[in-house]
Amino acid sequence: MEGEASQAVLMNEFLKKHISNLESIKSFPFLTKTIASKEDRIMKAKLIPLAGILLLVLSGCAQTSHFGVPDRALYMPVEFNQAETAIADAEKSQGAKYCPEKIESARTLGQKAAELYWACHTSKAMLLLAKANELAKEAESCQAPAPVTATPSPPPPAPEPVPATPPPPPPKQAISYHSGYFEFDKSELTPATMAELDQVARIMQENPAAVLELHGHTDSVGNAAYNQALSDRRAEAVFDYLKSKGINPDRLKKMSFGASRPVASNETDEGRARNRRVDIVIVK
Repeated sequence: MEGEASQAVLMNEFLKKHISNLESIKSFPFLTKTIASKEDRIMKAKLIPLAGILLLVLSGCAQTSHFGVPDRALYMPVEFNQAETAIADAEKSQGAKYCPEKIESARTLGQKAAELYWACHTSKAMLLLAKANELAKEAESCQAPAPVTATPSPPPPAPEPVPATPPPPPPKQAISYHSGYFEFDKSELTPATMAELDQVARIMQENPAAVLELHGHTDSVGNAAYNQALSDRRAEAVFDYLKSKGINPDRLKKMSFGASRPVASNETDEGRARNRRVDIVIVK
């Protein structure tokens, strides 16, 4: 406020000087009566405009700023005031709470424009002010974001159908050879049986992946333990013969069932003869 103080001193000195001049004139008696009233009116007429001018000067010395940047002259382009007004209006609008970043950016641009203006870059400053005005208008028109609708979760995938239980494999079909039959209470191979087993050995050699099960059986004559052992000896006889023909024993599996699996009635000689046998079963 140093400028205001110096202006007040000047005004005080000016008033003192004129008042002292007025007093000196009044010291001459012969002039006092003729000019006193006239001089008072003239002096008042001079002092009133002078006081007004001094008040204007003093008020012009008050520090002003735009966008926080102090002014360096009495004149400032009206675009700065317009931009500040636009930003202030935007801050009071409904859109201010939805786009505060636009208002802040507008103020930053205004500050930069003021700095450029005082650095004598007027055209650049005007461009920044125009952009600040645009941001202020955009902020006024900001609206609340649309509510986010939650995307419904997709339905869980349908459970995979349970595969139907596959039907049980068909029972293994026995390949019975006529030579597979045995005489009563015997486990020795007959010539006819050996001839048939020769054909089996040849088939096994032609099909190296084939595996056989050898099922020994008896008729119902005799007790169960005896018939079980007899059926085992019959399966063993077939096993040994095929092995002797070069068939790998790992491809042969012996099994004995005694009289438990008849294929004919044990009430007749013919039926009992059909039950005294070794069935050859293809496993694979």
